[in-house]
Amino acid sequence: MESNSIILGDCISLMKEMDSNVVDLIITDPPYGDNITYYGNKSIQNNESPLTNCLALVECYRVLKRNKTMYNFTNWKHLPFLTEFITKYTKFKIKHVIVWKKPNFGLGYAFRHQFELILVLEKGNPKYNLTNFSNVQESKHISDKSIHPHQKPVDLLTKIIKHSSEKGDIVFDPFCGSGSTCLAAKHSIRQWFGIEKDPKYFKIAESRLETKEGDERFF
Repeated sequence: MESNSIILGDCISLMKEMDSNVVDLIITDPPYGDNITYYGNKSIQNNESPLTNCLALVECYRVLKRNKTMYNFTNWKHLPFLTEFITKYTKFKIKHVIVWKKPNFGLGYAFRHQFELILVLEKGNPKYNLTNFSNVQESKHISDKSIHPHQKPVDLLTKIIKHSSEKGDIVFDPFCGSGSTCLAAKHSIRQWFGIEKDPKYFKIAESRLETKEGDERFF
């Protein structure tokens, strides 16, 4: 896999073709498996079952270098199932669970959603760079929600990248969606690559990384 590129295809199949121990950091937001259709009739491929995330985790562990970290977004409904699978069927160690507090609450009834969770998974004993990294993280509001129903904020991803990698390291997102992880890695002077199965989001991700948005620098 070439660095600084996004590949169109199924990440589980493509990761099986990758060598072991080749990436320094994985940050990804896999399909949660809730089979939801979002506002504007948007959908996410492979969202029928949480097993997609589980199968990807096995390959993620293999391609991740020793003493490195993976950040896996999830929600409260899938956390028990996911943590049990990780504990029983992978070699990852669950270091922590980060709460991502959003600036605005979403749609819903009685209890409207304002947070997501991020599992911090370790292979070996990684080091962390920041001394002020809280287990509750806040981020800027994503103004354009038309790009992707689960688009993640670049400022949050950038902070994670700064905490768990060094300049020049390879950051990988196997479910890269609209390319926010790759964009944050590029801004942070890291190498990056991603995989996206949906041709629509693949094109959006490529465009974001090739335009002025992709030319910014956070260092």
